[in-house]
Formats: sequence, structure tokens, C-alpha cells
Amino acid sequence: MTLRPMLTAAVVTAVLAAAVTAEAQGQGNAYGRTKNARPAAPASGAAPAGPAPSTPAPSGSPVPAAGSSAAEFGVAGLGIRNFGSWLDDASILPAGRGFISVGMGVWRMPGYQEIDVPTLDTSVGIHRRVQVGGSVPYFHANEPGGPVARGFGTVYLNAKVQLRAPSSRGAGFSITPMLEVPGAAPLEGSRVSWALPLNVELQRTGWRTYASTGYFSRGAFFASAAVERSLTDRVWVSGTLSGSYSTREDALSTALGLSRSRLDVSGGAGVSLSPALAVFGSLGRTISRQDANSSTLALAGGIAINFEVR
Repeated sequence: MTLRPMLTAAVVTAVLAAAVTAEAQGQGNAYGRTKNARPAAPASGAAPAGPAPSTPAPSGSPVPAAGSSAAEFGVAGLGIRNFGSWLDDASILPAGRGFISVGMGVWRMPGYQEIDVPTLDTSVGIHRRVQVGGSVPYFHANEPGGPVARGFGTVYLNAKVQLRAPSSRGAGFSITPMLEVPGAAPLEGSRVSWALPLNVELQRTGWRTYASTGYFSRGAFFASAAVERSLTDRVWVSGTLSGSYSTREDALSTALGLSRSRLDVSGGAGVSLSPALAVFGSLGRTISRQDANSSTLALAGGIAINFEVR
């Protein structure tokens, strides 16, 4: 892998690592903490919400407005949709070479906002077909005008295994098994969860496309794709589309009108400032039906530096 794809990989991984962390609980770096039973909104310094009443919603019950409490409607559940997304290519860092990126992310949702700064991400090649990496954000989350909750978000540990190298003659394939370790205990399930993305990449002169699909053990299927175009030897732009479907039934989420699927779009750009340094940025939002989980703004950016382990 030449320097340009290495820096591009840094951009893609940094932006998507931030995005998947925020999307995991519908903005979940605080991982499922809620306030006033608002769905999928980390607390503004509040303790986790208590259990919802156990009475199920009768058939034909009215859908409450976002922000209504579980007690008002007597519905069992957590009021959280598990979403997840990941996007990767099939290229591999050469053994002994890697990158580290430092970035930030901003997410806004109805009645909630989160800023992740800094977000740290790194990957290094350990074999001609294997690279390992990890990422962690530090989040600042609150409802507008409310107190700010801060802390380390979900840690992602991953290993990408190349099954076939991409080239101008054919598509490349890889898998990226990963572990999620939330910064705070989840409201249900295991402390550690996993995901398994399958990736494909197709290269052509001046552009390439890549896509991922897979499953998060929290209960979410996903599919993501990107097209990247070189404007010059140092500048490239990309567009991405990602969708996720929550597989777990949750009566409270249904009563609150939370969709089980989500579709997001974003556009990004990267600039190589030197043989070892690049800057990147990305802007996006949810384009599917708007609800309390929808992102009205998803902004990410930072710098990526490559290095060599001797």
C-alpha cells in the first residue's frame, strides 16, 4: 500500500469509527444512559433510568410524542434502538507501517447533542494480509441548556484480514472482526459485544469504491458504501451511504415511534499536506424518517499521521 491509500485509510477509519460509536446507541458514547425516558439519549449527568413498568402496550395504542415517559403509557422496554454501522476497504497496511489520527466529531439530534474530542484512532500492519487497530473517543454530551456529561466512550478493537487484494483487474475482499467495550455499563446484555463486517473494494484509475456489510451482536444489521474520487495527487473527495436495522423487539421503542431502520448520508474530503500528514473532514445527516434517534448534523474531522515501526 502506497502512502496515499494509507492516509485515505486513516481518514476512512477515523471518520467511521467516530460515526459507529455515536450511532451504536442512537448517539451512544454514554452508552444507553437516559434522562426523562427520552429514547437513546445519554444523560446530562443523570443516573441510568430505572426499569419501565411491565404492562405491555395494548394493540392500537397511540404513539406518544418523543420525550414522553414510559410511565405515561405503561409500556415495557428500554426505549433504545440498537443501530450500528461500519465502513472499511480491502486494502492492508504493509507490515511495520501504520497511522494514528486525532480528530473530533459533532452530533446533533432532537433534544440532544454530543461532541467527541479528542477521538484517537490507530492501525498498524503486522502481516502482509493482517492489520490491527483500535479507537476511543472522549465525549461531551448534554441536552441543550443542561449539564454536560463527560467521559471515555466505547473502545473499538479490530483486526482486518485481507482475503484478496484489490487491483485494477478485480475486486478485493477482507473481514474486520472487532470488539466493542463501552465506557459505561450497558442497560442490558454483555459488557463486551462484537461485530463482523465483510468488506469489498474495487479500484479504477482516479477513483475507487468500497462497501461493508455485517452484524453487531447488540442486535443490528448494517450495510455501508462509499465512492472516492481523486481530484489531484493530494486531494480526494468521497460520498458515503450507510444503513442499519435493529433486530431486537422493544415495545417501548415501538410505542415511542422509533424506527427500526436508519439511513445516513455523508460527504467528505482529504488533503495530503506532506508525505506523512493529511487532514480530513466529513459532513452528514440522517435521511430516513426523522425521530428521536435521527442525526440532524454529523460532523467529523482531524489529522492523520503515518509512521513506521522499526
